[in-house]
Amino acid sequence: MNIAEAAQKYADYTIEMRRYFHKYPELGLQEENTAKKIREELTKMGIPFVTMANYGTVATIGGKKPGKCVLLRADMDALAVQEENDVEYASTKPGIMHACGHDTHISVLLGAAKILNEIKDELYGTINLCFEPAEETLQGASLMIQDGCLDGMDACFGMHTWSAEFI
Repeated sequence: MNIAEAAQKYADYTIEMRRYFHKYPELGLQEENTAKKIREELTKMGIPFVTMANYGTVATIGGKKPGKCVLLRADMDALAVQEENDVEYASTKPGIMHACGHDTHISVLLGAAKILNEIKDELYGTINLCFEPAEETLQGASLMIQDGCLDGMDACFGMHTWSAEFI
């Protein structure tokens, strides 16, 4: 499968998810609805997951071929910042918004989950998808690690975003 074509195939889904998470932000260690939505999406995809650090989620996509275990990580929490953008998907919560791109992190990892799940028979090894709470308060990573999210991992990749435009 051509990954660029697959990404295009799921572009509308990824944008829809980003706008959803942007509209309904939650602060660190309060990501109850964010976690619920992530878990609903993973369930729809048929991807198994476990809960860690209360609102954290680690989903597993096992390839059909032997190989390494890699973790892909996305932050989930929003900031205590007032939304001033005039868009239809602006934050519905006064004083809270995804001003740091974590809404994008979540949606991109969910989009990647769709692609990886679709090609899992071609994958070598296992890919764990980690949705980390409370990154902004510097609490989430240590809580996730204590709960075992890095156990058995050969590599871990995270991301950060910056865009001059909002999609």
